Amino acid sequence: MLDYIRSWLAGVQTKYNVNPLVFGAIYLISVPFFWISIYKIIAGLKNKKLSQVRTFAVILGFAIIAPFFYVAAFGRNLPVWFWAFTVVIIGYSVYSTLFRLRAGKKK
Repeated sequence: MLDYIRSWLAGVQTKYNVNPLVFGAIYLISVPFFWISIYKIIAGLKNKKLSQVRTFAVILGFAIIAPFFYVAAFGRNLPVWFWAFTVVIIGYSVYSTLFRLRAGKKK
């Protein structure tokens, strides 16, 4: 198992040109947020709380792309899906914020 982790980290360094320990640390830190978001999304769907689903879907998105933000800032060779996913997450966050601001002004 340790050999697999070492080879994965070496591959990260070769492919993305970043410090593999920092990438791995960010990856590990994002794991609890990933699983909590999955749990909260399922609970929100079960209880029909769509605002909870939306909130934790954005958190889930950030948890998935967090290590790649590090690569975007300090590395190279990011996959195309990262840029597409980032645009979707940021676009949805902006849309959601504007929607809430407009709804607040109407009240």
